[in-house]
Amino acid sequence: MNQTITRMVDSAVTAHSASGEVREQLLVLASRSFASASRLSDDAEAVADLERAATTCIRLGVDLDTTLSIVIGAIELVVDAAPATSPLTVDSGQVLRAVRVATGIVARVYGRAGRAAHDSIGAAKEVAAALLRGDSSKVLGQCNQIGIADVYAILAVHLPSRRGRPHGVPRSTTEPIAARLYSELRRRFGPNALALSGETGATILVPDTAFGEFAALTAFIEDLRTADGHIPTGVVMCAPTCELPAVAEQVYAALDVVTRLGMTGRLHRFSDIAVEYQLTRPGPGRDALSTLLDPLEDHPDLLETLRTYVKSGLDRRRTARRLHLHPNSVDHRLKRIFRLTGFDIADPTALWNLRSALVIRDHHTEYTAIRA
Repeated sequence: MNQTITRMVDSAVTAHSASGEVREQLLVLASRSFASASRLSDDAEAVADLERAATTCIRLGVDLDTTLSIVIGAIELVVDAAPATSPLTVDSGQVLRAVRVATGIVARVYGRAGRAAHDSIGAAKEVAAALLRGDSSKVLGQCNQIGIADVYAILAVHLPSRRGRPHGVPRSTTEPIAARLYSELRRRFGPNALALSGETGATILVPDTAFGEFAALTAFIEDLRTADGHIPTGVVMCAPTCELPAVAEQVYAALDVVTRLGMTGRLHRFSDIAVEYQLTRPGPGRDALSTLLDPLEDHPDLLETLRTYVKSGLDRRRTARRLHLHPNSVDHRLKRIFRLTGFDIADPTALWNLRSALVIRDHHTEYTAIRA
């Protein structure tokens, strides 16, 4: 019977890409459900055991559907293994009562946790907003619930849009990223990690004591992938709490740059893209690069081709699909860009110059529009 329980749990683990710790907890949940199936109606200790197991599942980020499927599956195993004279075998009503009581216990535990999490997330959002405004009085008002760090890793994140779930893809990846973000953030970095999120972006504050290395933040971002495999794009920089408002502006400006350059689907250290970011700041370097695309001023089709080519990861076929062109037409346009600008896109240095000029041009255009 232990092997049967293990196979059932392993099936759930595989379907949901769960960790080893989650697997162990699901085994505990299944074992307790199996052992107490016939006693939940009148045994307080059996109820408490199941409640504790479900609570731990919540802490580890196991969704309600998975927990219920394990509990019900364990009860089914009890019925299958019961002797022919067992009340569970003879009386189908008793089986239904066992399922009803067990699912009611789990639903109640998840319901309580959901209400508590909602209140906690609300407080965390208020603190995050206050920190990003530099409003220390508001922060101090929430300190009884949330510990304020001296230094945070601040992440500016662009969230890819959610699409349908392809066959075989874990259910968790089809939930809205903004909804998954909070539970995954707290699971990995504890209750003092903060976030403000919308449908397309998020600002995340992780105390510098809550993660050991950049790899931990990268793994967090990768776990927010969508059902079709798209990973959010982000930029991270560490800063003292008092400097968060200014640093937030910098990391969001840097996020805009890496998005324009097509450097998407991963988390960047700010220090790694400092040169690209600096392109948007006033200075002689920016002024020199800004003129490189002047020969394309009267050729908006070539500018759009270059922009799409960069955003498509320098993939001519993907560029062609996005522009509804034949790949040969894309090649022809890229050759025209070379003739007009003197920069060969096949040369990495020349391509970097053109990409940089494109970032400067787009940034200047948007800045001018905002100021107008």
